[in-house]
Amino acid sequence: MRRKRKYKKKKNNIFKRFFGIILSVLMFFIIAFSALYHFSPNFKIKGFEVIGGTTISQEEFKKEAQDLFTSSFNILGQEIIIDNIFLSFKNKTEELTNKFPEIENISIKKDFSKSIIYLEIKEKDPAVIWCNNQKCSLLDKKASFIRDYNNREVLPMIEEKEEGDFKRIEIIKAVFKLEETIKQNNLKAEKYLLYSEKFIINNINGCDILFDLNNDFDWQLEKMETVLKQEKYINNLNNFEYIDLRFTNQVIVK
Repeated sequence: MRRKRKYKKKKNNIFKRFFGIILSVLMFFIIAFSALYHFSPNFKIKGFEVIGGTTISQEEFKKEAQDLFTSSFNILGQEIIIDNIFLSFKNKTEELTNKFPEIENISIKKDFSKSIIYLEIKEKDPAVIWCNNQKCSLLDKKASFIRDYNNREVLPMIEEKEEGDFKRIEIIKAVFKLEETIKQNNLKAEKYLLYSEKFIINNINGCDILFDLNNDFDWQLEKMETVLKQEKYINNLNNFEYIDLRFTNQVIVK
């Protein structure tokens, strides 16, 4: 019985040693492959190319991309740089869009044969000029900031005349509906004025049109369309100070 126990114990020790050797070899290959994957010069990023983008500086964008897509750490005073084309850069593209608010999204394409990364840019489309405290900015339809207004773009201008908790997306949607109706009647508004209690289409042939965005806007828009279909109003807007659409079924013309 003792001999059998010694035999089994010896067999188990041999198995453990064999398993330990296999595990050690496997770990060695994993570490070696990981080092090759991260540090091999064959996988090093050799350049960036930008596709699209007309309002941003491509050189500045390339520099930011290179800084973000390259990481480094120090071992015993030796700086180790990782700039491997096989790595995932999804989180890095999000950081890039934060640095360049003009950009809506960035798509990455990789040319592994040349080790070049192509960054395809989709820029935001300016929808309105939004002015607040004498500072004007370009916003898209989602009310997302693009850049400061530089007096070049010709877009509907919305000006905050009072401070308030304004729902910018809803206001921009309302402006586009109004713009469509105004253009159908061959009219043009100078700007849109935003107050806490009213919303004004300013200076349509000298006349203002007043809305209340806290009430049924579509109903007020329908009333405006009815008024503008009447020749006595559409052809004589310059003779009126304002058209007030804020009160239920009433239209007040002065």
